[in-house]
Amino acid sequence: MRYYQPTKNNPYFLPRTLYKRMVHLVRDYERLKIEYHDILHEIPSAQISEQSHRTYTSDPTARKAMRLTVVSSDIKAVEQALVIIPPEYRDGIFNNIAYETRYPDNASTSTYRYWKPQFLYHVAKNLLHV
Repeated sequence: MRYYQPTKNNPYFLPRTLYKRMVHLVRDYERLKIEYHDILHEIPSAQISEQSHRTYTSDPTARKAMRLTVVSSDIKAVEQALVIIPPEYRDGIFNNIAYETRYPDNASTSTYRYWKPQFLYHVAKNLLHV
């Protein structure tokens, strides 16, 4: 039951597909940060030959800005949700979701199960309100 979330008395309940989407967004967080850095530092490629008829804009700066906007909104959604979680639980919750590791021994498992749905709920809330 990888994608289990409590259904009763859970004010942070998300529909299953949205919940899975947020889990995968958190798992993709490190790659998104690398992609963001790569987009910032990439050199625009040479003009596309006249033979190819693409429908996107020919302005490489505009394309780069659009890509940066999408990637940065995903990164910002995860980072803002992490701020809501108490600092002593952040690494445990993030690593449990992103790398499927066990929770650390610094707190009870029920404590982590209390904060994990809140984290994913706030990631969804941040992403959908951006």
